Amino acid sequence: MEHLSSQLLRTSGIFTLIGAITMLIGAAFWGSTGTDLWAALANGTMAEYLSAVPAVQTQLVLNTTFWSLGVILMGLGISGLAEGTQNLPVYTRIASYSARTGVTMGVISFITMLSLTLQIAPDSSPEAVRLANVVGWIGTRLDDVATILIIGVGPVCLSIAGRDQWVPGWLRTWGLIAGLVGLLALAGLYMASLADLAILLVPFGIGWMIAAGITAMRSN
Repeated sequence: MEHLSSQLLRTSGIFTLIGAITMLIGAAFWGSTGTDLWAALANGTMAEYLSAVPAVQTQLVLNTTFWSLGVILMGLGISGLAEGTQNLPVYTRIASYSARTGVTMGVISFITMLSLTLQIAPDSSPEAVRLANVVGWIGTRLDDVATILIIGVGPVCLSIAGRDQWVPGWLRTWGLIAGLVGLLALAGLYMASLADLAILLVPFGIGWMIAAGITAMRSN
């Protein structure tokens, strides 16, 4: 049983690591576009966003493709790490449930945001802008909640549950910080003044995923 648990942790660590790296590749494609749907919604510049999308359509399609693949791999990784962690089953179940829910919400959010790229842009008429604002709001909020569930709730629960098995002290501290930043990100959904700080969850959470993946791969 203990051997199977270690094997599961190592395999899940591989999924977690590859998933996090895949998300970073997707983020690189997104950054290369110079577009920002979140900013367009916040600043009322959706017409400009829709007009800019056609020139970077390929990058946005690749962005959402890598993000969809990455979120699925990270979800599988977290679920496997939770199953391979033999302590505090309440926390491991929360981590697994949050990951699975987050994956579903994440993939739906990426498809929703991609609809702006492939179905609405470059139309920037008042009707198109109103539709894009609604579709964009749904897509970005789904993404925000999925991010909190996967790289906020997941790390903090696994860090608590795995501390006496495969999670060293420094990784546990990192996971707890990711959980606190996740709470900040949750507050940012309701308080615009915290929205800029909420982005800190991405480096903390993705960084934890990479570190946890490597640690789990080396687990004995």
